[in-house]
Amino acid sequence: MMTEEAKHPFSERVLRDMSSSVLVLDRKGCVVYVNAPASRLLEVKEGHAEEVHMLTVGDNTYNDRFIETILNALYDKEETTHEKVPYMAPSGKKHVFFMSCSYLRESEQDEPLLVVTLLDETEKEEMKRKLDDSSKTFCTFIAGFCLWILLYALWEFLGRPIPADFLTHGVEILGILMLIFILACTSLSWRDLGITTKTPLRTIGTGLLVAAGGFVLLVVLKLVARIFVPTAFEPEAPFFDIRRFGLRQVLYIFTAGIQEFLARSVMQGNLRRIITAKHPGFLAIMLSSFIFAALHIHLGFIFMVGAAILAGLEGILYEKQQNIFGVWIVHWVFGVSGTLLCLIDH
Repeated sequence: MMTEEAKHPFSERVLRDMSSSVLVLDRKGCVVYVNAPASRLLEVKEGHAEEVHMLTVGDNTYNDRFIETILNALYDKEETTHEKVPYMAPSGKKHVFFMSCSYLRESEQDEPLLVVTLLDETEKEEMKRKLDDSSKTFCTFIAGFCLWILLYALWEFLGRPIPADFLTHGVEILGILMLIFILACTSLSWRDLGITTKTPLRTIGTGLLVAAGGFVLLVVLKLVARIFVPTAFEPEAPFFDIRRFGLRQVLYIFTAGIQEFLARSVMQGNLRRIITAKHPGFLAIMLSSFIFAALHIHLGFIFMVGAAILAGLEGILYEKQQNIFGVWIVHWVFGVSGTLLCLIDH
């Protein structure tokens, strides 16, 4: 039976025109009125919906706290209840609401009605979750990075008893461990990590164009070096040595992928979320490029400078695409091109 409160034109007009999400329940928990914003969030019929009983909505345990908050408010008529609760709509879409529940009675003869106001904090909670996960991920990475630096210092102290390639493999192991950590200990999604197949043709196409431009840049660098510093970059070797292309260069695609996961997904992406200063994207590119260069300290200063420049260019591409596959292609082509042009010896 419709209560006088729900039939009152002024009350209904006020509820209808409110920008906040509001629903009105009777003391049995049945919906008396739902305004448009609440109707969209809860996915129930707007207006008078007496057939909807909020204490059984969703028929799943996910909404237990939502229902419990309503029950507490129904039992405690003197206090206004405030709670932050999860809610799953009938479509399966999940929300986080800040609920305020209070009783309304216009006169002693009227049945008291429970007015529930919902503030959708889903996006705010999602951002907070990502911030927490990004902080946790980056701190874990820094711990691994410091351990790797200690291993490098020990390697130098012992007189470099093993080839430098073993330290490069250490970076790859760090990348794999970080992937396992993220999947096991955070709620970051594949999309958050830039591992997505969205617009694959455009992503790969742009990556190939940038890689081609990088190859031309390396050729020009080699030509200039031959003119001004004839002894640089293995002068006795051919200008372009295709014989250097072998299984190692093919397998380098895995190294490039792991290193880009570290540089983009772990460093740049997480820095982008946790930096609160102006221009977080630019600062994330700069910081991740410096750290990426530091991971190549065992290969010498010149290599570190080149790694920093490459990481900066790839960081810009990643900032535009938010996808790891484009920069993965660029990294692999740069590495192989540098080897075939005799700019690097591996």
